[in-house]
Amino acid sequence: MNQIHTADIRTRPTYVKLYLNSELAKITQLHTLSYKMAYGKVRGISKPLCDIPARIFPVESNASEARAAILTIPVDFNAGDELDASLVKTLHDDFNEAIDEGRTYPQEDIMDVETYKAYFMSYDLILGFIITKAQLESLYTTSDVPALGVPLTASQLSSVKIGTSRIRALKQSSASINLPNQADTYAFAYYIKPNYPGRSSHMCNGGFMVPSSTRGLGLGRIAARSFCFYAPAVGYRGSVFNLVYASNEASVKLWTKLGFSNVGRIPEAGRLKKADGNGEEYVDAWVVHGDFRKIGYRDNEEQGGVGVVNSSSS
Repeated sequence: MNQIHTADIRTRPTYVKLYLNSELAKITQLHTLSYKMAYGKVRGISKPLCDIPARIFPVESNASEARAAILTIPVDFNAGDELDASLVKTLHDDFNEAIDEGRTYPQEDIMDVETYKAYFMSYDLILGFIITKAQLESLYTTSDVPALGVPLTASQLSSVKIGTSRIRALKQSSASINLPNQADTYAFAYYIKPNYPGRSSHMCNGGFMVPSSTRGLGLGRIAARSFCFYAPAVGYRGSVFNLVYASNEASVKLWTKLGFSNVGRIPEAGRLKKADGNGEEYVDAWVVHGDFRKIGYRDNEEQGGVGVVNSSSS
């Protein structure tokens, strides 16, 4: 950085002000670039050429005719997919609600919509939508849906649309199912993106959101199972969750049950709000790793993972 002499300060205050503002902007730009390299937009993996299918999963807890199954839709923003503006607003609001709860995400400041989109919608997004029994029967007429889900063909999806969204996986010709249904916003959403840049970008990270309105249906379990399909399907060899707070016992147990490993514990990694809302506490966090060559799912050889999905899988 160039030096500013005292003579300049006395005789050219306007110049000094402009100069300092310029240098501050450079520092801010460098800080932003460093942040993006660590956690934001990095060059990712080369994706498989095959299409990544939408899937149907059964609702296993408190299922009803109004909430019979979950339809998962992959969204690839780098390929030009776009979401309905009202859905983006709902996702954005729910994420800020999670930040305000202060129990699961490390962020502390409420995000504006552009910051949220850069964080949550910069690579791949998986959306889960609740569908009714009638909608399920119109999409999938075979036997019961297995726990690991079944893929849908393009013709099966031709009747589905998500508001004004433009998504490659949905090439509707006569859309009769417009999601989300009036009674529900969505079931869950999660991103999949590189956890590290460059030579380690084959390791992904996922961030999950289940809105408060749909909790109690076992949707976190469905989201986690679908992650074990979609993450290897888009080309990742493994996953690293950097901060799974030890206080989130349900999440820790879920990932362990699915074959993920707790590879390190970080003491007092989170300064979280207490569950009763009275103050804050320091909480340990697990670093959680999953090897998709051992625990990933696939429907055929062209998709990543090692375990071929069938009706007997759990």
